[in-house]
Amino acid sequence: MNGRITIAIISAAIAGCASQQAIGEIKETVLSEVTGCQFITNVTGTSGWGGLAATTGINNAKEQAKQQAIDLGGTHLVWHSINGGYSPSVSADAYKCKNK
Repeated sequence: MNGRITIAIISAAIAGCASQQAIGEIKETVLSEVTGCQFITNVTGTSGWGGLAATTGINNAKEQAKQQAIDLGGTHLVWHSINGGYSPSVSADAYKCKNK
């Protein structure tokens, strides 16, 4: 019985570390691919998962920024900065492109 409880606790902890996927679709691209597109705004993302969990933190921050862009009608995202360490953060410009 104790083994099952331990497995359940470990599974819950691992699931809590997973990044939540942005709901919607957005294309990550480079600046030269968004010429002729409408600039929407700069979006950012941050995460409390840093240090040894920096990869998870960066993924969480990126998904947060993607979701902001999607919510504002963005179709394309151009990353400016992706910072790991103890306080992961990202910054990108969101664009709305037609026929791309």
